[in-house]
Amino acid sequence: MVSFVNILPFVRKWEGGEVYFPTEGQWTNRGVQWTTYKALAPKLLGIPNPTVEGLRSMTEAQGDKFIEYFWNKATFNNSITNQATANAFFEMLWGGGNYGIKWLQKKIGVYPDGNVGAKTVAAANKFDPETILNEVLKRFNYLATANPAKYGGVIDGWRNRFNDLYAQSKMYFASIEDNLLKEIPESKKKSKWWLLLLAAGGGYLIYKKINKSKNGK
Repeated sequence: MVSFVNILPFVRKWEGGEVYFPTEGQWTNRGVQWTTYKALAPKLLGIPNPTVEGLRSMTEAQGDKFIEYFWNKATFNNSITNQATANAFFEMLWGGGNYGIKWLQKKIGVYPDGNVGAKTVAAANKFDPETILNEVLKRFNYLATANPAKYGGVIDGWRNRFNDLYAQSKMYFASIEDNLLKEIPESKKKSKWWLLLLAAGGGYLIYKKINKSKNGK
């Protein structure tokens, strides 16, 4: 079963302490930007009046609540069935917001509205996990090429992060045939057994008829 717990060590590793990003014009701590903290701290942490100082002193346990929140949004509450695919959707939402999700939605052939719902999940679950994961790197490269002044200086770090994500996700790669096999309804599985039994019975009757003909001669 997919879980944000599986990606937690990865996010903690790559999202360090407090940093001020001039390109963003705001503080970030544990991967959480000030605008995000200000909007969600009342709901996730019970802090009615968030402050920049509160963000800069945010604990690991508090940061984990934001990770879990975005994980649930990215996976439609764990509805994505493959951990590698779920990792890709989380990474896109965590680092790129709704624009990142739209990028993946276009790649898997669903309407790019930036929100992960039942239709997005259904399409994602039928897609090769490695192919979806590689779209994360393509997105990174696209941003660096489209806006080198803003992202050119961080693309190497993004690529290193992706390589680490890929290394931790590849254990979850599975063929789409394996995933679909698990979805075969029980009734259809039973029907296959009946077909085998009928085929075997038919073969036995033909065998008896041939023997009877030989004996009759």
